[in-house]
Amino acid sequence: MVKQYKVDEVALLVSKLRERNNVILTNYTGIQVKDLSKLRKTLRSKNAEYRVVKNTLFKRALKEVGISGLDDHLKGPVAVAFIKDEIGEVTKALKDFAKDVEKFSYSAGVLDNVVYDQGQIQRIAELPSKEVLIAQVMGLINGPARGIAVGMNQIMASLARGIKAVAEAKQ
Repeated sequence: MVKQYKVDEVALLVSKLRERNNVILTNYTGIQVKDLSKLRKTLRSKNAEYRVVKNTLFKRALKEVGISGLDDHLKGPVAVAFIKDEIGEVTKALKDFAKDVEKFSYSAGVLDNVVYDQGQIQRIAELPSKEVLIAQVMGLINGPARGIAVGMNQIMASLARGIKAVAEAKQ
């Protein structure tokens, strides 16, 4: 007979997976509670949640939601970062935390319904932030317009210098 607390935990995990469908699996073995609390606080500020899960219950929740490909990574103590929107920011926070705390690692994740391994998540963490990318694109868009404006200004200045030279020559 299935115990009620397990049913409740699976239901909670299913609701979290539906609400925040991007997840990254992490290994938290040997990490102090104060460090995990610091990570939770950092992730909360980025609209993500960090939760320790039982592998069997999380597998059931993943199956119920229709996510596959993570079973091989659900071995040993696992905690999950549930991400809603800011995937890049959360992966950067996890990367920085792994740099500060040597025992921490992440193994895999599902981002926008695609399973990523540790190396791919690492590359996502190294991408520039959304704001930086937008600024770069705007700079690329603005560059040709600026060039046209500078060119037009040079033509007008050349014309003005030519008219001034003709006027001085006639005097």
